Amino acid sequence: MPFQWLININKGKPGGPAVFDPQNLKNVAPGDQIVWANNDIKAHWPGLLNADGTIDETYFMANQIAPNSTSTTFSPGSSGTLNYVCSLQGHQGETGTIEVT
Repeated sequence: MPFQWLININKGKPGGPAVFDPQNLKNVAPGDQIVWANNDIKAHWPGLLNADGTIDETYFMANQIAPNSTSTTFSPGSSGTLNYVCSLQGHQGETGTIEVT
């Protein structure tokens, strides 16, 4: 049975970006389930950060995560490091990684 991981999106320090907690998710197996819980008062949308700096905002989920709600489930298909950011404009500094082994 796959393990389910939870990444919280928490309000950051005053004037700062929201934070992903944990920021670096490690030891995820292919097929595990990952869910983001938005505990902030703003919507967020984790998107895959590509090597060329572009963001694939629909890689993990099709829509933004509304305040005080959770995302759909994402399951990585293969090993590797997934770097992600909040893809919404004005949310710079919201970053995280998922290490799939």
